[in-house]
Amino acid sequence: MAIQGTEESIEIGGRALPVWPEGQRLLARDQAGTIYRTVFDDSALYHEALTAHVLARAAEPGTAVQYSRSLGGTKIYDVEHWDLPEARLLNARALAFFRQALGHESAAIDIGWANVYGRGDYIMPHSHTRAYASVVYCLEAGDEDPEDDNAGRFCFVDPRFADCCQIEPGRMTNPLKPAFPPGAMLMFPGEMVHFVGPYNGTRPRITIAWNVNLEAIEGSPLEPFLNKQTAPAG
Repeated sequence: MAIQGTEESIEIGGRALPVWPEGQRLLARDQAGTIYRTVFDDSALYHEALTAHVLARAAEPGTAVQYSRSLGGTKIYDVEHWDLPEARLLNARALAFFRQALGHESAAIDIGWANVYGRGDYIMPHSHTRAYASVVYCLEAGDEDPEDDNAGRFCFVDPRFADCCQIEPGRMTNPLKPAFPPGAMLMFPGEMVHFVGPYNGTRPRITIAWNVNLEAIEGSPLEPFLNKQTAPAG
């Protein structure tokens, strides 16, 4: 069942945290409004508990899925149904982000999942099916690699962006690497091709992502991928 929550605040640790804090800034990465970014300054209030929850689920047999090193590390699905206040807050923020950025009153999560990247994990260029827009949140950035700026970096590759075509217009030669620290949330069209470079760190790199539509879509978003050597979402 798709999630369409509209809570104004969610209680965490005895404090009511607003889903969309007053004055929360939402920035468009380009004039066409293709990629949006926001950073939540209160993330320290919920990251520790949520990180512990994700890592515990990742260690549970039968709960986590690892398709291959090239398909985004370990995945834990159904974040939108986790009975955890911190997860409920991020689900609601993903929906609010979608509404705020696109000016729509309706929004529904088709599927949500956590990605846990270990050393050597990465995900090949791909896009997201069944998604009007995709939202991704950085929970833990992991370790930087001073010798490789692409290691573990979330990147877009699209010839429509000048930043991707620094040698010749319309010819993609450079990935677009938005700033993506812990607490940052990005939104982009589901069809936009993106990837994550091989992660070289030792601490887990953790992101949470959602595919969002204006209305709920019937059927399971995982069904088309069963028995196929591919992941339904990165």
